[in-house]
Amino acid sequence: MKIAIIGAGSGYMPGVVRGLLHRAGDLAGTELACHDIDAPQLDVMTRLARAMFAARGASFTVTAHTGLKPALDGASYVFTTFRPGGLAARHLDESIPLRHGVVGQETAGPGGFLMALRSVPILLEIAAAAPPDAWIVNYTNPTNIVTDAVARTTGARVIGLCDQFVGDTEMWADLLGLPFDRLEAEWIGLNHATWASRLRLDGTELDVPSLLDGLEIPGGGATPWRDPSRMAELAKSLGFLPNSYAKYYFFHDEVVRELRDKGTTRAQDILAMLPAYREQVAAESRRPDPDPSRERGGGEHGEFAVDVICALHRDEGRRTIVNTRNNGAIASLDDDAIVEVPAIVGRSGPVPLTMGALPAPVRGLTQAIHAYERLASDAAVTGDRRTALQALLAHPFVRSKHTAERILDEGLAAHREHLPQFA
Repeated sequence: MKIAIIGAGSGYMPGVVRGLLHRAGDLAGTELACHDIDAPQLDVMTRLARAMFAARGASFTVTAHTGLKPALDGASYVFTTFRPGGLAARHLDESIPLRHGVVGQETAGPGGFLMALRSVPILLEIAAAAPPDAWIVNYTNPTNIVTDAVARTTGARVIGLCDQFVGDTEMWADLLGLPFDRLEAEWIGLNHATWASRLRLDGTELDVPSLLDGLEIPGGGATPWRDPSRMAELAKSLGFLPNSYAKYYFFHDEVVRELRDKGTTRAQDILAMLPAYREQVAAESRRPDPDPSRERGGGEHGEFAVDVICALHRDEGRRTIVNTRNNGAIASLDDDAIVEVPAIVGRSGPVPLTMGALPAPVRGLTQAIHAYERLASDAAVTGDRRTALQALLAHPFVRSKHTAERILDEGLAAHREHLPQFA
């Protein structure tokens, strides 16, 4: 079969290659059609992939494409993992809201909204050009909004991915003193707005409120990925586990102050380390047995996506957490909402499991985020300015009409070249 990888010049590609090696026996003979608009980076990553496969005897054919159509022709699976506008655009997404007293973050709030406006048109182009029976396996952010836009406006088969739940389960295993490899958390809600009121250890249900009553709040500051002290504080109040992105909602003003005091955006921090990372990966690509850096998603990032593709292709009936149409899985959200829930993934696609209602303390918040995401999806598809403003007004981060208008005006101007639908 053929898997098209859209965004194959990305720093995440070494992790994707490691994921493919993880399932090399199940995917033997597969063509990997690697696409990117950055030809030099695409050349490095395809050379690296060929060398890593050859060193381990994996039977993959790797082709490189800067044109979308040849990469998509005949593909059974289209794995999308790109960032429109690159890290320069991410810096704008993070810095524009912050100037107006709003958290600047690449997937949540106005920053995620601006990224959605850039991502959705490209995903719609991919959906139109891909074979009608292909599965689009989407990692491009913000995955909930992107998946919603493709699902509602095209006939394409799409499944949204985010491996955040793995890292959050690992964080909670550490905080609660439980073995991560034996712990299962049922995260439900929306991407980067999920909650877990049910935990199982070796298949046995745990008493989550009792566990949290005895939880000590750790010291130490936050990292770009984790904020365990705030998460522990919040969980003790809620009585269930929050996703690590919950800090932006429940500690919004404190996070704004910290981001301002920091002086650089996360995008600027990554740009500062990127040359050394790229140099190391390029050097490894020329070795007979490469072992590229595991920074920037170069570790096991790709295993989740490859496992989902294998589950679809081999009809494995794999239980995992994905972003898909609700269909009654969460009683508190519309049936056609794109939700992040446990699902059984086989040849016919993901079948979400019935999870009941959202926990009462976060039900209204999650419903508000869903209302925002639906409006954001519509705005990204249509390029309608009023709908775009309505989306920002609906987001819990934004508390002023004039703030929403200023962020929208600045964002549309800053990203003009990547927003054809608003031309």
